[in-house]
Amino acid sequence: MDEQFENQRYSKGNVFFGLALIVAGSVFLMDHLGLLNAIDYWFLLPALIALSGLVDIISPRKPKHIAKGCFNMVIAFWLYVSIEHLWGWNFYTSWPLLLIAFGIQHIVAGLLATGKQEK
Repeated sequence: MDEQFENQRYSKGNVFFGLALIVAGSVFLMDHLGLLNAIDYWFLLPALIALSGLVDIISPRKPKHIAKGCFNMVIAFWLYVSIEHLWGWNFYTSWPLLLIAFGIQHIVAGLLATGKQEK
């Protein structure tokens, strides 16, 4: 029964990711056709990534998903700050923070998995 429940969670994640790709593709297509200006909707990207991270944190399937959710939240924060040029940050000057966050994610995932059996 647990396996069926976990498969349902994976399928919900796939549906969410698939819908996000369809929406993104539709926005870019409408931009290409001149129906809207896609740059006006870039502010939504960090919000979608943060929502994905929040879902991982709230309903983790494995301990490492908590770390992944936190990493998604950091990426969303970094994108927002870089897009808005807050504190003088932009993509060029702040990308090393992603390397640091990625390293922290792996350390936290390893610490959460210590003593627990992961498949």
